[in-house]
Amino acid sequence: MTEEVLLALDKIPFFQGISSAAATAVAERMVPRTVSAGTILFRSGDEARGVYILLDGEIDIYRTGVDGRQQIIHTEHPVKPIAELPMLDGQPYPASGRASVNSRLLFLSADDFRRLYREHPEIADRIIRILGKRLRNLIHLVDKVSMRDVPQRVAMAILDCAREAGQLRPGGQFRMVRTQAQLAAELATSRETVARALKRFRSEGWIEQQGRDVVLADPSALEALVHGR
Repeated sequence: MTEEVLLALDKIPFFQGISSAAATAVAERMVPRTVSAGTILFRSGDEARGVYILLDGEIDIYRTGVDGRQQIIHTEHPVKPIAELPMLDGQPYPASGRASVNSRLLFLSADDFRRLYREHPEIADRIIRILGKRLRNLIHLVDKVSMRDVPQRVAMAILDCAREAGQLRPGGQFRMVRTQAQLAAELATSRETVARALKRFRSEGWIEQQGRDVVLADPSALEALVHGR
């Protein structure tokens, strides 16, 4: 198990480049966990117990409104750290985390995590960069949800997914990382509304779609929709 943990740590930006002795010490403190779909790892407002590393599966990070409606902020895929922010500011979890499919994780306690980045300042520097990137992603999400209508939001989500896959070009092929239900929760709308937008894009010839597999036939048309042209 330690060898698998070391390989996973080498994929986490703020653990990359640390000494083999430090990496081994971290690996030995990691606790493996297997959770089923629907398992809640932590809730918004809970005291932070530690940080997770996702080995297999998917974890939805979400907020619940006063009306009980949930909005997915983002979905984490392997290999990614989860819930590291409270480890830095000592505050409760700012959002909730739930396994959307059966998942395998590693858990590092708060005490061990803090000891690690204090003993290795370069880790703290990398964490700051990661948090900066996440802040930009959150600003992008706010723009997607509050500044545009639903077809524009869906078009932006498709373009984002294509960009992340390196397929933002005519004929680019990629797989949507979210189901229609997950995308609807992230975009603060209903699955039916997302389905109608995708149907429109197919009928306009802007995309071809088979399940979650997408061919980006006319990215410029989607871009024009996003920008209201």
